[in-house]
Amino acid sequence: MKLKLLLVLLGCILLTGCHSIDHRSQSAVMSSRDATTEILVDRGHPNAVIDGLGWVVGTPTKLALWDRRADNHDVSPQTEAALVQYMAQNGLSGSMVRINQYDPWGEWERLTSNKRIHPGWRYTVGTYNHLKYVLLPGRIFGGDWYNPFTDSTHVYSDIVPLVISRAAYAKDIRAQKQPGTYAATQELPFINMVHTTRATNDALKYAAQYGTAQEQAEANRILSPDYGSSWGGQIASVLPFGAPFGRLAGAVVGHATNQLRKRDGSNSSQPLNEYHCDTADIDWNRGDQND
Repeated sequence: MKLKLLLVLLGCILLTGCHSIDHRSQSAVMSSRDATTEILVDRGHPNAVIDGLGWVVGTPTKLALWDRRADNHDVSPQTEAALVQYMAQNGLSGSMVRINQYDPWGEWERLTSNKRIHPGWRYTVGTYNHLKYVLLPGRIFGGDWYNPFTDSTHVYSDIVPLVISRAAYAKDIRAQKQPGTYAATQELPFINMVHTTRATNDALKYAAQYGTAQEQAEANRILSPDYGSSWGGQIASVLPFGAPFGRLAGAVVGHATNQLRKRDGSNSSQPLNEYHCDTADIDWNRGDQND
């Protein structure tokens, strides 16, 4: 039954024009490339039916973060600009941003051409990730994430600190001497919290350095429950069907942490723990070496 539902949803996406098989054929409004940074941004074509369904499916994330903008499939130009600015400041040239877009062929092309990752990792773990992308389209199921095997950030939420924390994983990948091995190990349960912690910290530090007081407060309000939900999902995944409930429980802990921080009079964007991704002294050209 689940397989039939997935096939129906996939067919709806393909038949309703939610994406273009060749993303380069989209109009200038839907696709753009910064000439200086070479950061490519593609937007999926709006579709009221598919996007409405995705909004409903994203309800658990909205509840976890207590924000209607989570997985709303309606990303504003302001959020796009803030994300691209972060990526440009952190040297993520050549990276891809897909905003509410489903493009299996385009992602496969990026998978095969990503020389930063060794082919052995791209055509094994990378292919597995691609199959998940094809069969569980984010256009329906949401979930902002970064794919290190294609160097693509997938965005479905209109929340700046949330999408920046996803792109921060790209920054972490480029800081590695062996990015392919690192990316592969980050697919493992619990171990993947290493990159999640680093990326969340980096987004908090970015907000503290460049954001207004309001933006710093929002970064804490969003990223604390987001980080908690990641831990909760990991811990509860050992139980049958436990991950969704674990994510909600972890998000509650994150919200509670925010409230305690407010009572203590501390609302600045502080790192979560010892894991961090301070890449000020990193030679970005080192990322050209694959493993």
